[in-house]
Amino acid sequence: MRARATTPIGFLGMGLWAILGIAALAQTDSPPASVALSPVILVENPDVVQRFAVNGAMARDMVDRAILKLTSANDLGTAWTRLGITPNDIVGIKITTMGGPALSTHRPIVQAICDGLQAAGLSPSHIIIWDKFQDDMIHAGYAPVRATDDHVGIASIFPGTGYDSTTFYKNEQIGTLIWGDSDFIHRDAADALADAARNAVNANGYGGPGIGTAPVDPLDANSGIQSSDKSYYANLVTRTCTKIINVPVLTDNSYIGINGCLGSLALGCVDNNRRFQGDPTYGDPAICEILDKDFMRHKVVIHILDALVSEYAGGPFFNPQFTQSIGAIYVSRDPVAIDSLVLPRMERWRRAGKIDPIGKMASHISDAAAHNLGTDDPSRIQLVKLP
Repeated sequence: MRARATTPIGFLGMGLWAILGIAALAQTDSPPASVALSPVILVENPDVVQRFAVNGAMARDMVDRAILKLTSANDLGTAWTRLGITPNDIVGIKITTMGGPALSTHRPIVQAICDGLQAAGLSPSHIIIWDKFQDDMIHAGYAPVRATDDHVGIASIFPGTGYDSTTFYKNEQIGTLIWGDSDFIHRDAADALADAARNAVNANGYGGPGIGTAPVDPLDANSGIQSSDKSYYANLVTRTCTKIINVPVLTDNSYIGINGCLGSLALGCVDNNRRFQGDPTYGDPAICEILDKDFMRHKVVIHILDALVSEYAGGPFFNPQFTQSIGAIYVSRDPVAIDSLVLPRMERWRRAGKIDPIGKMASHISDAAAHNLGTDDPSRIQLVKLP
C-alpha cells in the first residue's frame, strides 16, 4: 500500500492546523499539547430561518464571526489571508444547487465569503461561484455570469467550463456514460433510436445479450453503449482555480449516505460518478480517492457547511416534510470532522421520524479519516460553539 499524505484536505499543513486549533480554543478546555486539534466552529440560531426564508444580515454575520474565531483574526481581511488566500489567487466557491431555491447554498453565506475575499485584496474578477450543472444553478438563483472587476463570476461545469481531459480518477467500476460526461459522444437521434430497438430485440432477461449473440463490449462505441472506468476532474478544479472554498448543504443522500463536505465536493468535481454510488459501495472508497490528490489537498482551504435548512430524508432534492430549519453553519478546515459531527445529528432526526438509519451508507466518512483527509476521532475534534 502506498504511503498517504498526512495533510488533511483543506489544511495548508499540520503546523497551521495545530496553531489554528489552539487559537480557536483559547477559551475552551484543551487536550494534551501533543494532540493536534481539529477545530470546528458551530454558529447556530434558529431565528435566522423563518418558513425557509433566511435573514441575510444574520447569516452573513454568522459566517464572519465563525471565520474570525477559527483564525483568531481581528478583521476579515486578515482572517481570509490566514486561510492562505492571496490577491493573486483565483478562488472558486463550490456551492450545491440540486435542492432548488430552498435547499441550495444560501446566497447570504456566499455573499459573506465574497466580501471577505475582497477584504483580503481579491478583485471580484478573481472569484468564481460554481457548481456542476447549469440548469440546477439557474433554478437555485445562480445564473452564470462572466467575472469582471465589478462582479464576481458564476459558472457551471456543464454546459460551461467542462472537464480536464488530462486529469482523471480511475477505478475498476465501469460506468455508463450519459449526456454531460466528458467522453460521451453525442449521436444522431435516429441512430440512437435504432440502437435502442436492436438492444430491445437482442435483450435476454434484464437487458443481457440475446441467445446466440456476442456479448456487448461496454467500451465499444459502436455497440450503442458508451462506458468508461474514468471520471474526469473539472477544469475549474485542475486549471482555473488556485484555491477552493467548499460550501455544501447538509442533506441525506440514499446513494452515499449524506451530502456533507466530503461527498458534495468529490461528486461535484468529477464526471461519470454514478458508477460508484449506491449499493454496494455507496461511494466508498471512491469519494476518498477522488479527494486524495495533491491538487485537491493544496487548493481546498476551508469548508463551510450550510445547515441553515437541513434535510434528513428524501435528499438531496427538496422534501420539506423532512427538513429541520436549525439555522446552523459548521466551519472548519477539516471536512471529515464536520461530517462526523453532523451524521449523528441526522441519525437522531431519522429515528424521531421512524426512518431507517443512514448507517453504512456513510462509511466514506470513517474511510476518509483512514486516508488522512481529516479526523473523525472525537478526542481530536474540538467543537467550538458561538452564540
